[in-house]
Amino acid sequence: MLVFNKIRWKNFLSTGNHFTEVDFEKYNTNLIIGTNGSGKSTILDALTFGLFNKPFRKINKPQLVNSSNEKDCLVEIEFSVNNKKYLVRRGIKPNIFDIEVEGKLLHKESDDRANQKILEENILKVNYNHLLKLLFWVVVLLYRLCN
Repeated sequence: MLVFNKIRWKNFLSTGNHFTEVDFEKYNTNLIIGTNGSGKSTILDALTFGLFNKPFRKINKPQLVNSSNEKDCLVEIEFSVNNKKYLVRRGIKPNIFDIEVEGKLLHKESDDRANQKILEENILKVNYNHLLKLLFWVVVLLYRLCN
């Protein structure tokens, strides 16, 4: 089972050079609510960029880098799959894509696409489109529970 533990980002979209972190382990259940512009979609953008190298919303990749700092855009996602701990680190300016398994850096292939395939097929066992469909159904179920 895939369990997200933490996600943090800096110089990502409107956030600055200090990490913003969401700790999903703090409570048993997490519900993200807020007013327009408070950063709910930024969490989804960070999650999908970190895992799949593309944001949730229709944003060009260069636009993900904070326009004030124009560098050091970084997203880190800590998660576990069947009690095995992973950390995915992805950045822009400079380009970064690292996968750690139990604290040890996974062998980097010469092409990031090969490591992306390993991440999706062997670790997450889900791709970008499947994750979006899953998120859609979670939202539908929550809406029905609340109404």
